[in-house]
Amino acid sequence: MLGPSGTSQGTVFRRAHRPHLLVTALSLALLVPAIALGQPWNDKPGSTMQPVAQPSRTSSVYIGSVMALLATFEDAGILPPEGTPQANGIIKAVIQFQSAFLKSHHPAIRQFFTDAHRVKLGPRAEEVETAFRRSGWSADTFDAVMAAGQTDNAWNTEGLSEGFREFNIGKPDFDILARLYEQSRAAFSTQGKTFQEAYTQRRREMPGAKSE
Repeated sequence: MLGPSGTSQGTVFRRAHRPHLLVTALSLALLVPAIALGQPWNDKPGSTMQPVAQPSRTSSVYIGSVMALLATFEDAGILPPEGTPQANGIIKAVIQFQSAFLKSHHPAIRQFFTDAHRVKLGPRAEEVETAFRRSGWSADTFDAVMAAGQTDNAWNTEGLSEGFREFNIGKPDFDILARLYEQSRAAFSTQGKTFQEAYTQRRREMPGAKSE
């Protein structure tokens, strides 16, 4: 059904709804120490782990990447209503998988993350991994992780589920994001654009964008 201006009521709803969703995401992110206060691991041999940014900047870029990903899903029209268990589960998954890939020292998680980039991105893998540690989610990293987690026997890797449990997430949380990713790609395809294009635009609008 069209509203007075000719736009659909669903479109109007999504535009009005978005700020509330992002405020919710921001509030939850600020309550997660692994994002707001944590420091990504430094993988250089013999080095001590050092922050890639001061705490204020770190908080801004990582929260901004979470907000951009949620806004991209919402632009695709696939997010459940704000405040529902389903919506809260999605926010948790987006935040905590980013946090796990930034913070975990578990060998299985680190190997999974590195292999995902190498398989999907080839010679660009190291560059994109480095960018993730500075700025959090990018479309390339999200695509690589989603692809890796859906391969045969990916979740049978020894220690992987155990490592994610430290961040209160697991395969069911991953499957939620994987479904959203496939649905959003299909939705954007009908609009004549890609998930990468939609995410990149949203990321420019969120906190920490100038650091990328």
